[in-house]
Order: sequence, then C-alpha cells, then structure tokens
Amino acid sequence: MKIKSIHILLAIIIIIGGGILLASELDLYNTDRVKSPRKTAEGFYDIYDIRGSHTLEEIEKYYHLPASSAIDAFGLRPDTIPALFQLKDMKEIFKPVELEGEGYVVETDTVKVFTSLYLKIPYVSDETFYLPEKTVNYLIENDKLTGEEKEYWQGHTFKLEYLDSEYLAASEFSRIVVEEAEGFKVTGKTTVKELLDGGITEEKFEEVTGFKVPEDKSVLVRDFVIDKGLEFGEVKDKFAE
Repeated sequence: MKIKSIHILLAIIIIIGGGILLASELDLYNTDRVKSPRKTAEGFYDIYDIRGSHTLEEIEKYYHLPASSAIDAFGLRPDTIPALFQLKDMKEIFKPVELEGEGYVVETDTVKVFTSLYLKIPYVSDETFYLPEKTVNYLIENDKLTGEEKEYWQGHTFKLEYLDSEYLAASEFSRIVVEEAEGFKVTGKTTVKELLDGGITEEKFEEVTGFKVPEDKSVLVRDFVIDKGLEFGEVKDKFAE
C-alpha cells in the first residue's frame, strides 16, 4: 500500500509538535531560557541563575533589586544605563584584587552575593567571601545586614579600584568634571572647537556672542568675535563665568 506524501508530512508535523509540547511540559524547551532565570519551588527567581549576560534592568525586573541600588553600591557612573549594562561588564571596569593569595574579579558572583544580602534571599557562594568596602557600607547604611552579617562583612572588604577613569565613582566623577571645568580657560589661541570641547554648548555660544557657531570650528574664538565687532575680553569673561 502506498503512503501519500501528504500523510507523511502530517505525521512529521504531529511528531515534532508533540515533542515540543512534551518538552515544554517538562521545562526542557524554553525559548526564554537565555534571558529568564529559573524559579525556585517557592516561585521566586533563583539567585543561582543570575548570569553575566543579565542587565541591571533585568535584575530589577526579575528580582526587584533597584538598578539604582546596584549602581550606588558598586560606585558605577551615575549615567549608567540599566538596560545596556550587563553584569559581566564589571570585569572591564574594576581591577582584579588579590585576596588571601588568590585573584578575585568583581563580576557576576559579586552581584549575586549583594542581591542575596539586599533581598535577604539565601545564596551560598563558593567564590565570594569578600565584598567591596563601598558595597558593604551601602548595605549597612540601608539596614540590609543582620548583626552577624554586619560583623562578618565589615571584616571581609577590599577597596575598589577602577581600570579606567571613564568609570569613576559618582562623587569622584563629579569632582573631576568640576576640576576640569575650572581648569579650562579661554585664551587668544583657543579655537571654537576647543571651546565646545571644554563644555560650552552651541546654545550658550550663541547666547554669549549673539551668533551661531561657525561651520569652520578651527577658527580662533578671538578672531571670530573681533570679526563680528565684539570685544574679545568681554566675551572671554562671559565664557569663563
């Protein structure tokens, strides 16, 4: 007896569809597994399943840990974007440290321990026995540690050091921005481009001079304002203010 091709096709569809349905019931087939962490028997997302590819926004979504708390606790820049910052990015920001003769990298497991302490959800780490001093202080200030936890973690801290000045702590970042602004001065050799790079916006340039920023930004500010009939000294003082 000949089997029609349409019957074979239907049989294949049924077999594949049935397999996917069975796998889904057994939680073996999950298209969201890459992003969505597993849940515990109590119905909570499992801290053990936090991954380096998770963003701060996703940690907030699944674990209800505010992204702002993680940013403050680890001294990340205040303009950090939670939707883009992945936990594994931390290893590109902080210098590895030596603890009890072994190297330690601030990364995903550090965040797991922080999340566990912040949310008071049990998590036993086999690699994180120290936390950044800044992180521990944040937990204490926000009343997230019990007496025993506070005593332990205060005795197991280390200083965070940044690999690049691009990722300075919020306070340090603000201080340097202010210092750089105070150190910038307009001279007779300052170009329009250098003026803009120094922090003067195009809107502020137009407000001070009464003219739009020239297309040729390599022109000296002094030459530009004099050409427009302005007093360079007065304009320079306004930019300094």
